[in-house]
Amino acid sequence: MKSVIYGVSLTIRFKVNSIMKDMKFYGSTTVGERGQIVLPAKLRNDFHIIKGDQLLVVGNAESYRIVLVNPESMSTYLDFMSKQIDKMKSTIKKK
Repeated sequence: MKSVIYGVSLTIRFKVNSIMKDMKFYGSTTVGERGQIVLPAKLRNDFHIIKGDQLLVVGNAESYRIVLVNPESMSTYLDFMSKQIDKMKSTIKKK
C-alpha cells in the first residue's frame, strides 16, 4: 500500500513541478470588497498590460487554479486546436 501512495505522491509532485517550472512569483494581492484584485506592477510591465486591456479568466475550482489569458492568445490557440481536430476527423473518416 505504501508504494501506491508513494507513486501518487511522485505523480502529484511531478505535475506541480512541471506546471510551476517556468512560473515567476510576482507578489501577492488581496481581494477587495467588490471582488476586485490589483495585478502587481511588475506583472503588468512584464506582460504589457495597460488600463482598459481585457483578460479572460479561466479556472478550475478543484485544483484551486485561476488563470488570466490574453483574448488574442486564446483565440490563436483555439484556432490551432480547431484545425488539429479537423485533421483528426479527416483521418478518422478515411479509415
